[in-house]
Amino acid sequence: MNQNQNQKSHQEQNTTNSKLLLYLPVIHSGYVKLLEKYPESEIFILDESLISLIDEEFDYLRKEIRSLSPNQAKLALKALFPERKISLLSVEKFLEISSQQIQEKPKYILPNEDIFVWLQKKYLTHKFVEFEPTFLRWNRNNSTQKKQIESSVEISEDEFSKKMMDVANNQKKLSSDWWRQVGAVVIKGNSGSSSKETIEKTLRDEKIIAIAHNTQLPTPYSPYIDSDPRNSFHKSENIDLSTAIHAEAALISKAAKDGVSLLDTEIYVTTFPCPACAKLVACSGISKLYFTDGYAMLDGDKILKKFGVEVIRIIK
Repeated sequence: MNQNQNQKSHQEQNTTNSKLLLYLPVIHSGYVKLLEKYPESEIFILDESLISLIDEEFDYLRKEIRSLSPNQAKLALKALFPERKISLLSVEKFLEISSQQIQEKPKYILPNEDIFVWLQKKYLTHKFVEFEPTFLRWNRNNSTQKKQIESSVEISEDEFSKKMMDVANNQKKLSSDWWRQVGAVVIKGNSGSSSKETIEKTLRDEKIIAIAHNTQLPTPYSPYIDSDPRNSFHKSENIDLSTAIHAEAALISKAAKDGVSLLDTEIYVTTFPCPACAKLVACSGISKLYFTDGYAMLDGDKILKKFGVEVIRIIK
């Protein structure tokens, strides 16, 4: 028996008597690959009653506009995998399974998503559960996950980028935000020269279009007058609920107000943009984004790459 056959045999042995639980609003290749990975597992699709139970806790599954009914999902999946045992899992059946005390304990395979983590902690604590780390949909766990910025290239800090980041860092110091201070500068496309003449010409404002920092509105002192609504949330949660305007948004709105095109310009920002600001940068015409710190969330780096924005991390 060769190595591949050994691996297949070992996998099938591990999945015998296992149960794969799925929330299946749509069918795509991610689900197909998951089922192919566990060829011997019995498949349970959450039905309306179990989805409703989960949504009492999460209150967002009902908003899934793509969603097939569980029965439609079952029929479609059965067409793809006619030999597999596929059932709908109701609240009653799930509670019965979770309370069973049997000698031979089956393995429950769950996608590593918010709803299944909750189900395991609340109902399956005494069961043998394996979480499968696969991307099937956006959920509360991966929507707030911090990621390495895959699309960036890294450069050593040259004289020109150092000066531009100095401008951004000086702006950063003006921010009244107690949690995070970000500075940014947008310039006309740079030829790549780091000569003293190029730097001096840029710093004479011939090429600098705008500089900005994140600040509160309508006044920088708003959090000290009315308190800061961000205090109600954990880090990275509800980042859109804020009285602040981000540095990138301030730059782009200033350019719009002044009637200045940002086509083929470059932005230097001290911290990698949030998802909303990444989209603003992508749609503004900016061609290069330089940053030193931070991480990507949601789809920010992918959107920039899709719109042709070159992302460059400056290594100090």
